Amino acid sequence: MLGYRDRSPISSRRRVPIGGGGGVIHGAAEGRKMHNGYRGYRFGFLRSGGVGLVIAAILSAVGGVRGQDLILVESGTSPYRIVIPQDAIPSVRFAGEELQRFVAEMTGVTLPLVTDDQPRAEPEIILGSASRLAALNIAADVPSLGMEGYVLKTVGPNVVIFGGEPRGTLYGVYDLLDEHWGCRWFTPDCSRIPKHERLALPSLDEKKVPVLEYREPFTYDCFDGDWCARNRMNSSTGRLEARHGGKVRFGNGFFVHTFERLVPPDQYFDEHPEYFSLVKGKRLKEHSQLCCTNEDVIRLCTEGILRAIASDPEAFVWSVSQNDWYNYCECDRCRALAEAEGSQMAPVLQLVNRVADAVAERYPDKAIETLAYQWTRKPPKTLRPRPNVIIRLCSIECCFSHPLETCDLPANQAFVRDLEGWAQVADRLWIWDYVTDFHHYLLPFPNQRVRNDNIRLFIRNNVRGIFEQDTYNTPNSELAALGGYMTARFLWNPDYDEDTAINEFLDAYYGAAAPSIRQYIDRLHDYAEKENVHCSIWVPPTHGHLTDELLAEAHGLWQAAEESVADQPKLLERVRIGRLSVDYAILERARLAPDKEPLASLAKQRFAPFIETIPVARISRLMEWQTLDLEKYREDLAKALGIAP
Repeated sequence: MLGYRDRSPISSRRRVPIGGGGGVIHGAAEGRKMHNGYRGYRFGFLRSGGVGLVIAAILSAVGGVRGQDLILVESGTSPYRIVIPQDAIPSVRFAGEELQRFVAEMTGVTLPLVTDDQPRAEPEIILGSASRLAALNIAADVPSLGMEGYVLKTVGPNVVIFGGEPRGTLYGVYDLLDEHWGCRWFTPDCSRIPKHERLALPSLDEKKVPVLEYREPFTYDCFDGDWCARNRMNSSTGRLEARHGGKVRFGNGFFVHTFERLVPPDQYFDEHPEYFSLVKGKRLKEHSQLCCTNEDVIRLCTEGILRAIASDPEAFVWSVSQNDWYNYCECDRCRALAEAEGSQMAPVLQLVNRVADAVAERYPDKAIETLAYQWTRKPPKTLRPRPNVIIRLCSIECCFSHPLETCDLPANQAFVRDLEGWAQVADRLWIWDYVTDFHHYLLPFPNQRVRNDNIRLFIRNNVRGIFEQDTYNTPNSELAALGGYMTARFLWNPDYDEDTAINEFLDAYYGAAAPSIRQYIDRLHDYAEKENVHCSIWVPPTHGHLTDELLAEAHGLWQAAEESVADQPKLLERVRIGRLSVDYAILERARLAPDKEPLASLAKQRFAPFIETIPVARISRLMEWQTLDLEKYREDLAKALGIAP
C-alpha cells in the first residue's frame, strides 16, 4: 500500500503555527527573512496495483554539512560546471539553464554551462549525458524511468542527474533545487530561493518515478508553464512548451463530453434518428446521448477518432465520452446490456472498447478516455476496459468539506464503493475531482484540509492520473493560489505535510499577514468539521458552513492581516484580494437580510472596498457559466443593501 504517515482523527488534529527558520522570499518582501524554514522530508511510496514506483531517501536539508558531503559552492566560488549533451533535447538544455540560474540566485555564483563534446574536467554536474555516464561506468536503465522518472547520484566528486524523456532530467533538476536545497515556486510571481554561503550535497543514490502519470491542478492561477514544470505538473491545459518537456495532451477538441462532436445531431438526426438516445419512447435531438449499441454509431465514432489522431499525432489521449447531461439510451439493446451488467456504463464502455481496439491496431501508443460520471459511474459486472482505455471517475455528487473516505454522507460512501470497484477492473484509472464552489467562486469553501486525504485515497485505489477542477476561467477566486500550490505539492508527493504546505505558502505570499490568515483558515475548517457540515460544489452563501458570527470573526482576522502589511503595497494588494472571499459572503448574506446585525453594518462598510478590488484582482466571473457585469452587480447589490448609488 501507499507509504505515508497515518492521519490523526479530525477532532485531534494539531494545527501547526507559523514560526522559526530562515531563508529568503522572492515576490513577497524582497530579502525579508521567512518565518517558516525549510525542512527535509522523507518522500516514499510503495507500489499499489499498477501505479508507478517512487523511491527516495531525502537525507537532509543543506545546513548540517557532514565530512563526506560535496561542497559545490563556498564563499563565492565553485569548481563545478554543468554538462549537458551536445545534442540535448530542449528540456535537458532548459534543465541546465534552470540549474545555472537558481544556483546563481542562491549563491551569487554562475556555474559554466557546457556540452559533453568538451573534455571531462571534474568535478561536474552531469545532466543526461550518455557519454559522461559511460565514462563513469554508470549503467543507466533509462527505459525503467518512463517519461518522467529520474536518478540523482553522486559519483566521486560528480553529481549525476539523468531521466526518461522528455521530462525526467528536468524534473531531476527541480528535485535537487526543491527537495535538497529548499527552493519553492508558490505562484508565477512568488518564489522562495534560499541564500546559501555554502551549497552542499550528501552522498546521493536516488531513483524516482512519479506515482501519478497525469497531474493537473486545473486552476487559472496555475496555467503558467514555468510554474507547472517547476512544480512537476504535466497539466494538459498548462502553457507547457518543448523546453518544459511538453505535457500530457488531449487531442484538439477531444478533452471531454465528445459524443456530440463525434456524431453531431444537426448533421445526422434528421436522416438517422436511430443514432441517438431513445428516452421514454422518443428519439432525442436536443440534449441527447448516442445509441451506443448501434453499429453505425460505433463506426462513426471510430472513424472520427482515427481522423483526429491522424491530424494531431503529438497528442496522447482522446475522449470518447457522454454529453454533460442525462438522457441515456433506453432502446432494447442498450437497456438489455445495461441491465445484464448492472450499470448504464455498459453500453458506453462497449462502444469505447470497440473504438479503442481500432486505435490499438493503428496507434498502439495512444489512449482513449471515457468518463465514469453520474449515470455511468458504477463499474459493470463483467465488461472490462481495454488496456488502452482510461476510465476517468468523477466525484461530482460528493461532499468536499470532509475526506471522501471518512465522510458519513451516503453520496461519499457510494463514490468510494465505485472507486474501489473500478480499482479492481481498470488498468488505467484517472480521477476528475472538484475543489471549488462553481456557483460562487469567491465563497469561503473549507476544502484545503481534504486535498491530500483524497489524493492518498485515490492512489491507494490504483489511480494513475488526477485532474483537480478548480476555478479555471478567472483568476483570484477563493484562496486559489494557495489551493493550486497545495494541490501541486500533493499530486507530486501525497506524503507532503499539509501544515507545511499551508504555512510555507502563506508566509511567502502574505508575509506578516500569514498568522491571521492561517487562523482564519483553521477557524473555517474547524467549524465545518465540528458541526459536520457537508459542502457540495454548489453551496450558497446561506449554507450552514458559514454563520454571521463566523463571518464577523473572519472580518476581524482579515482586518488584522491588512494592518500587518499596511506599509508593503504588494503584500497589501494580495491580502485585499484574498479578503474578497469573506467580503463576498458578508455582502451576499446581508443582501438577503439587510437589517440583520452584525452583517448589515459590515456589508455597508465593506461594499466599496469589495467593488474596488474586483478589477484589481481581474476577476471576470463570480460563477462558472456567467461573465461578471460588474456595474450591474454593483447597482443591484447597492440597492439590496440600501446603499446610495
